Amino acid sequence: MAFTGHYGIPEELYVLISVIASVTVLFLIIRGLIPRLTARVQQRLNFEKSLVGDLNRHLRSVLSISYVIFILTYLETLPQIAKHAAPVLRYPILDVETLTLSLSSLLRGVLGFYLLLMMTKALRTFIRMYLTYKSGGKEFESTVDILVYNSALIVIILLSLSLMGISWKLLLPVAGALGIGIGFGVRDIANNFVSGFVILTSRSVKRGDWITLGDNFGRIVDIGIRTATLRTLDNIDIIIPNSHLISNELINWSYTDNIVRIHIPVGVSYGSDTHLVRETLLGVARDLEYVLSVPEPEARFMEFGNSSLNFELLVWVDLRKIKIPLLKSIVNYAIWDAFKEKGIQIPFPQRDIWFRNELKVEDKGQGPAQKEGN
Repeated sequence: MAFTGHYGIPEELYVLISVIASVTVLFLIIRGLIPRLTARVQQRLNFEKSLVGDLNRHLRSVLSISYVIFILTYLETLPQIAKHAAPVLRYPILDVETLTLSLSSLLRGVLGFYLLLMMTKALRTFIRMYLTYKSGGKEFESTVDILVYNSALIVIILLSLSLMGISWKLLLPVAGALGIGIGFGVRDIANNFVSGFVILTSRSVKRGDWITLGDNFGRIVDIGIRTATLRTLDNIDIIIPNSHLISNELINWSYTDNIVRIHIPVGVSYGSDTHLVRETLLGVARDLEYVLSVPEPEARFMEFGNSSLNFELLVWVDLRKIKIPLLKSIVNYAIWDAFKEKGIQIPFPQRDIWFRNELKVEDKGQGPAQKEGN
């Protein structure tokens, strides 16, 4: 027997409205507090705004999906609603011998996957913020958050399939039957997926490393489950499959240390004083702000070229303070100015042509007709 309240409204409806209203108010209050709390944390600990913004967005997503799951779960417990909704929710969308997939199980899997994914992203952002705090706000090259995130994705997928009622025992026969047909299609995906874990565990390439891959020079800003992101000096993001970082040859400028040596080639004319050239090059290196004094720069006489005496200036720099293309440009400007001041000439390719026999210039003159006309 259902009890009725004012205006003939059932008592259960009062309870339903009260619960939903209370949870909704609490949801809105917490949703409004999240940006304020994260902003206060950002001001006090001086985190990057991008990290705080990511954490704020992920926490609000977790809160929203949790609110939706709570409301749906609560409604499902009510006898009146469950009585009418159960046949629809449990109606089989896919019904085979080993698997029955209903709207209810599909909804549980999708909501569970999204909730766990947002929680994992929030955890990843929190780890990055913690590492930034521990490093004193300095640039760090840890890939802990990436490894945690990629590993968690596997667990999330398995849990989501479990919520749908799909287990590995059911997937194995399907995988065996479809393996030949789709093997070539997923080969690259699997290759990049495994390559991502190899990169993270071997640390051959880390987030924050400066690399040269082909004609592209830039900084690794992220290593995902399938691809890595290379950001060039033009602020252009290049998406690179993880397998390319494993199978292709690349230059990792900061693999073990950010202190690297740069080679600057330069040629001078054959009439130049080589000792003056050497002192001039070393003087340029010592006067530049970004060139390290220890280890000392070197100026080497490399070879006698076809049109020039070829030297090479070797300088040590810290990649965290200046990038290689910019440094080379600064050094070349300084060398050009110093050579002009010292009168040292930089030759350009030229050829002298010698004739074995004496040249004779023959003047054929004008024809008779032309002479008469004149």
